[in-house]
Amino acid sequence: MGTLKQPRISFRLKNWHSVLRVLAATALCFGSIASGQAPDASLTQQEAAKAEAAGHIQQSLDLYSKALGKTPQWTEGWWKYGGLLYRERRFPEAARAFGRLTRLAPGNALGYALLGLCEYEEADWSNAALHLNKAVNRGGLPPDIFEAALYHLGLVLLQQGNQSGAQLALKALFRRSPDYPGLKLALGAAELNLKASPAPAAPEFPAAQIAATAVVAVLEVRPDDAEKSYRELITLYPSFPFAHFSFGLFLESHHRDDEAAKELVAETKVSPTSAAPWLWLARVALAQRNSAEARSFAARARELDPSDSLSFFVDGKSLMLDHQWEQALAPLLKAEKLVPQSSEVHYALASVYAELHRGPEAERERQLFLQTSQSDGEVEEGGNQ
Repeated sequence: MGTLKQPRISFRLKNWHSVLRVLAATALCFGSIASGQAPDASLTQQEAAKAEAAGHIQQSLDLYSKALGKTPQWTEGWWKYGGLLYRERRFPEAARAFGRLTRLAPGNALGYALLGLCEYEEADWSNAALHLNKAVNRGGLPPDIFEAALYHLGLVLLQQGNQSGAQLALKALFRRSPDYPGLKLALGAAELNLKASPAPAAPEFPAAQIAATAVVAVLEVRPDDAEKSYRELITLYPSFPFAHFSFGLFLESHHRDDEAAKELVAETKVSPTSAAPWLWLARVALAQRNSAEARSFAARARELDPSDSLSFFVDGKSLMLDHQWEQALAPLLKAEKLVPQSSEVHYALASVYAELHRGPEAERERQLFLQTSQSDGEVEEGGNQ
């Protein structure tokens, strides 16, 4: 698998100046939230700016550090201090400064974005995912920073093994900025469930490039070109994990269920420990209203991943097809416990409760369905349009 070296360098070389331009606009971003003032704040800023202009960065940092030690509530000072550290690529120290800033100004998305980008550089995936997600969902970010946050959120989610989340973030970025540096290769990496965008010398690189071409064709609504690329992928790399799977999902999305099932079965042989192809075989069976086969495939998936909610959801939906409403409740409730934010699960439960004439429970699930449906597209709505 590829390492994180390539995308991290890509960010520093290609997106660095975008971040620095925003860092320079301090007054616009944080002037309205500066709740604390350092002693002689204007003098400190003037002296620090003079030292910075003369190339004495450490002197400038020392001036801010001294002032912040006296007045730790000085939000604009933390922003200036963190910005200087970020520009010097002193990411652990910058992260601490931006962390302090977000505690003082929790409503400002920009601090979370820069904090998350610092954590990305330090491979602190859990915190980077948390803070970048907060940043993109709160809105109000400058476009350059919103796009950088979306891109790196996608890379972080890949590292965490969250393929669907990574695809959501990266596709949202594609709709805004299709030529964003590194984005197409990242989409290809997500399509093949890689942990990161592969470096050019990595053995995965050619397959990721072909997968990227297919994904871009899908997003640009060029299905014939997409199919051509998927077929090239499975022809050249028939044993590459998730190649058949990706093609199968493409075929399923075009209601070519028999062809999709063939590719998904091929994936079960390439990736025998993955539950994903069995789960999608179950979904295809559901679409064909073959409830018994859907349950059989879901059971195979559950043997490989007992914690995956989709197998329980498929069980519940298949029992709904057979009008076995009472029996459908147990698996659907298990699915709801595992993924309480799934609007699809709440909708199914509302339908089952309605069939069982259990009005209060049906109404509760309807309300949960409405709430979770409204939050489904949060990543795509953040930032300035």
